[in-house]
Amino acid sequence: MLNLFTPAGDTDPVRGYHDGAILHILRHYPVDRVIVFLTREMEVKEDHLACYTRGIQAVRPQIPIEFIRSGITDPQNYEKLVQIQDAFETYYQRFPDDDWLLNISSGTPQIKTVVSFLSLDYPRTKAIQVLSPERKSNRENHPCRTVDELVEMLEVNEDNEADAPNRCLEPPLFLLKKRSLNKQLISLIQAYEYPAALRLVREGKNLFPAMTEKLLEHACLRLELQWKKANKTFSSYKGKALEKQPDTFSEYFQLMELRQKKGQLADFIIKISPILVEIGKKYVDTIPGFSLKQCGEQKRDGLWITRDAIGKNYPELLQYLDYGNGFHDTRLYFWLLLKICQFYAGKELIQDERHKKVTANFGQLRRIEETIRNGLAHEITNLTEEKIRELTQNALGKPYQSIDILHLLQDTVQLVRGSRIPWTYDFLNQCIEDSLKEKTVRSAHRQQAFI
Repeated sequence: MLNLFTPAGDTDPVRGYHDGAILHILRHYPVDRVIVFLTREMEVKEDHLACYTRGIQAVRPQIPIEFIRSGITDPQNYEKLVQIQDAFETYYQRFPDDDWLLNISSGTPQIKTVVSFLSLDYPRTKAIQVLSPERKSNRENHPCRTVDELVEMLEVNEDNEADAPNRCLEPPLFLLKKRSLNKQLISLIQAYEYPAALRLVREGKNLFPAMTEKLLEHACLRLELQWKKANKTFSSYKGKALEKQPDTFSEYFQLMELRQKKGQLADFIIKISPILVEIGKKYVDTIPGFSLKQCGEQKRDGLWITRDAIGKNYPELLQYLDYGNGFHDTRLYFWLLLKICQFYAGKELIQDERHKKVTANFGQLRRIEETIRNGLAHEITNLTEEKIRELTQNALGKPYQSIDILHLLQDTVQLVRGSRIPWTYDFLNQCIEDSLKEKTVRSAHRQQAFI
């Protein structure tokens, strides 16, 4: 159904032998129900003349009419006009499947403004502006003062003529909102706040291109490490792939980097551990004559390294690991991978420069991670760049910042994998911004189906 929500003003229902805005909208749109918002002054007019009821029935005799009697005595006061917003919200929820026309030509300038805002805030609405017959203010024509004047104006209303022009306009107010929302959206994506950006697009669905929503859905899935689903849903924009190295390690690494860029330093440090384990596993399996699989067994919670397996296949390594407290069966951790690298650095790979560099980087990353974690273990504090510098300076003799740690990780990845992990989120952001320039066809489709 199509409803008309309208304030009532002095030009309604008729003035100067022409329709006021309410009647003109009802004359030219197939409205099924009309809801009229009355200030106290307009309530008195309706009570005295039944002017709005008579006028509406003169154009649409059978249409249901509902009046909202607000009692507002100062319709120039924006604070009082919140009642209009509350009233419309009530009706909008009451008829959840209906579409709405909003009359923005009746009432005080303040009332017109508030109703215009409603058309920007609710998706199933359309603002209707009605031009005066003279295409200018018609305040020189006095409103009806008596029932006889009202009846006469309705009977000889010039808009009753078959060739009378349609003075209704549908101003594209959404363009005003779209400009503001575009800026808000760009700000969100530049901060990598994709879920919030997606909510914004879905709330104003008719204001954004469908492509923008698809790209944001892709971004949100990647934040959840659902990169395979993200690529199934949408994998490229204008022929360019959105992911350059689509695999779990690359995606997880970029999530870690994302935390660093957003200043979420505690999460950044936490995500380093799985990164180090994966890099370490990949590297030690490239050591000639060595295989992690021969050092233990795969269990549900990961690879477990056992004394028996190492003693059987790599007895010298077990002697090395036994130094100190002795080696006990354990799930695979990064410290153990570092120990394996250190063992081979003193044996078969003693002359291997790449191995020396990888082992040195592993050792430095291990010390950095351990230092920061231990430094925060007994404190309730927010991890800041200053705190990272303080902890690393005290323990390592050199102050590190999060970006230094990230660069060290990237250098190590390049040594192990042969290439750095490409940062693809800024390219994704550029694609989202570019998509905002595309034509918003959904709005046009909705408008066609609206009437």
